[in-house]
Amino acid sequence: MFVTSFICALCSYIPFFDFLWGFTFIGPFSYMLWKHRTIILRIRQFLYKRGLIKPMDCDYEAMCAKLLLEQTQAIHYYARTKEGNELGNIAGFFFANFPYVDNGCNFQVADLFAVDIDLDTKRFIKAKLDDINLNAKETMTLLWFNTIAAQHVKLHAMANWGVNVDEALADVNPFFRQSSVVTVLYNFFGYTSFNGFFKTWVDEGLTSSGWLKPEKPFVQALNHGIKENVWQHAQIVDLTKHSEFVNFIVQVRAIFFAEFQKHKDLFPGTDGEAMFVGTILHSLDHSLMDWNLKDPLWLDVDDPRFGKMAELGRVVKVGFVSDIPGLYFHKRYKGSGHPFYEAVYRKAAKINNKFADVMDTCIIK
Repeated sequence: MFVTSFICALCSYIPFFDFLWGFTFIGPFSYMLWKHRTIILRIRQFLYKRGLIKPMDCDYEAMCAKLLLEQTQAIHYYARTKEGNELGNIAGFFFANFPYVDNGCNFQVADLFAVDIDLDTKRFIKAKLDDINLNAKETMTLLWFNTIAAQHVKLHAMANWGVNVDEALADVNPFFRQSSVVTVLYNFFGYTSFNGFFKTWVDEGLTSSGWLKPEKPFVQALNHGIKENVWQHAQIVDLTKHSEFVNFIVQVRAIFFAEFQKHKDLFPGTDGEAMFVGTILHSLDHSLMDWNLKDPLWLDVDDPRFGKMAELGRVVKVGFVSDIPGLYFHKRYKGSGHPFYEAVYRKAAKINNKFADVMDTCIIK
């Protein structure tokens, strides 16, 4: 389903003026964000290599737990030890057919990436990539790369079932139609346009030339993530007491569908599950990525096994995670003035105001 949906986004017929509008009022601001932020990254990397600055302090063991518990990677939770177990309250997160890029910039797939987290202390215990034992810093790089490649792309792909760009909606639900157009356009930017930036980053010394291989290792990772679909995650409710994110999503999902049922006449031809994923889940995943990885220099580009993924991870963190500045149109549930989005926001804000405030109505980052 996800492969088909992503292709649909790339092939969707939207009116020329919608396309022109997107390239005029979205494209330049997205470009300026990553261009500005990567310049700052280059300066920081230059100063860091010469010992003139230091990264922020990083607790890598705590970071591994954050990237698993407080992002959509939480769906890879498999099981935890029974209460009273002598090992403690340990949760196992399993990633089958795990995609990564080695230090030769070759796309690889491991049979299993497994990470154990202590739910009481919220700290890393151990991790393995097939038969290789990993430390917390290496594990953090793999978790971050998986976030920006194989995991997050699933949200973009599924979102394409939660839009409707038909021009007839301009009269029925113009705000939703605009959000739909933005989602389709930004998915096009992210999948098709992104790979065209690698030469610039190679020329600027931000990434290695191997990322320019004809095989397109990053696109291979994206495609692998789409084809693998979504890990079955009914047991995720076990984490509601240990994850602020999971606790919020479990409750807000019920709110979303109750309100969607009340307002379904405003969303013809739209799949509610896909709309939930493409709006609330997607925007929260971005915000949490930004909040969790506070300093891109935490990613070790000199790591002998995973340094190339760290290179790209730094670029994505600074240029493609946070909100795009300069947008004139409204993109949040909060303040939309739309009966559906406002109803969901009011109830979500009572659960977690910080999370509710960053819920977007479209894919715009």
